[in-house]
Amino acid sequence: MKNDSLAYFDSPQKYLKFIDQLNIYNGWKINKGIMNTRGEVIRNKSYSNQLRKLFSDKKAFRREVSISEIVSWLDSFVIMTRVVNKLRDSITVEEYNKIEIHFEYIIKMSKKMRVDFVIKYKNIVLLLELRMVDNFKKIKGTWTKKKGELLIYKELMSNYLEKDIRMLTFAFISLYEYNNKKEELPHTNYNDNQINFLVEYIQKYMIIASKKL
Repeated sequence: MKNDSLAYFDSPQKYLKFIDQLNIYNGWKINKGIMNTRGEVIRNKSYSNQLRKLFSDKKAFRREVSISEIVSWLDSFVIMTRVVNKLRDSITVEEYNKIEIHFEYIIKMSKKMRVDFVIKYKNIVLLLELRMVDNFKKIKGTWTKKKGELLIYKELMSNYLEKDIRMLTFAFISLYEYNNKKEELPHTNYNDNQINFLVEYIQKYMIIASKKL
C-alpha cells in the first residue's frame, strides 16, 4: 500500500517528524473562510512548495495540486497531529510504534480516487476521511456524504487487499477554530471531543480488537 500513497509513515513518530520538517511558520490554524482565499497567503510559502513537489514527484496524478487542496491538507494535519499525540498517551509504546499511516492513499482501479488517511495496525486498516464545515448544522449532512464515499472506497479496496485484512471507516467532520484570529471555543471543543472519540475508536476497534483475531 505504501507505494500507492502520497506519503507513507511506518510509525507515528515518522509522521510527526514529517510535520516538523515542513516547518509551517507560526503554526497553522483551522480558520474560517473559503479554501482558495485562505490559500492566497501561503501560496508561495516553502511548505506549500514542498507539498507541491511531493505531489508532482509521485507522478501518480493527472494534474497539479491546487492551493485549496494544500489548505485542506494543512487543516487535516492539525487534526491528525492531535490524534497521533493523543494516541501516544492512550496506548502502550509498543502498540503505538506499530501503527502505520498512509497519507492520500490512491485506490487501485478507481480513476485516482484517494483516501485522506489510511491508518494500519497489524491486519486492521482504518479509512479516514476529513472535512471541515463552517457551522454545526452542516455536520450531519456532510458526515452522511463522506460516510457514503468511504463505503465505496472500502468496497473497491476489498477487491485486492488480502482477505484477512479487516477494514474500518471513519468520517471526521471538523469545524473552523479561528475567525479573524479569535478562537471559537465551542468549535475547538467540538473538534477535541471528536478527536477523543476517534482515539477511543482506534483503541477499541483496532488495538484491542487485533488481540482477538
